Amino acid sequence: MKRERSVCMGTIRGRVGGMIGGYSVECRVDADGIFGRLGGSLIGADINLKRDPEGRFLEGRIGGSIIGKDLKVEVGENFARGRLGGSVVGNDITLSCAERITGRCGGGLVGFDINLSFDPDTGRLTGRLGGQISGKDVDFEVADALPVYGGIIAAVTYYFYRENRKRGSSSSNR
Repeated sequence: MKRERSVCMGTIRGRVGGMIGGYSVECRVDADGIFGRLGGSLIGADINLKRDPEGRFLEGRIGGSIIGKDLKVEVGENFARGRLGGSVVGNDITLSCAERITGRCGGGLVGFDINLSFDPDTGRLTGRLGGQISGKDVDFEVADALPVYGGIIAAVTYYFYRENRKRGSSSSNR
């Protein structure tokens, strides 16, 4: 049986971090996947994640072909687990979506915690990525899409924010 393509499009939009020192996110979510951009036009990354025919996996690229990362995530209504980057230099992503969206991206030493809350009445996804001191707040609107998709996009956005800060602090001409 052929799967019908939905014409209904959802959105994920908002911000990781404050107005200064944060990244904006703007994505569309449809039957084919999640597509959009994190960050700005100069410092940011394209989001190009395709959904498999069964809807179990999101797979694709965040960023460009040179400065970017592959992402493959198995997604259920209440979980997400996968990998950002390659098998050697990459980060595991695990999310659990019960009353809150919680989990981790990366390992115990260099990774970060994910602690978000979704309000189904307003579509707001809010919370914190990373620690209370060095982390960033999340303020997203998730419309007509699974909240776990918002959690995945928030984690990837914070990962890219951290990576760009590392590159900026190690090079004075960026």
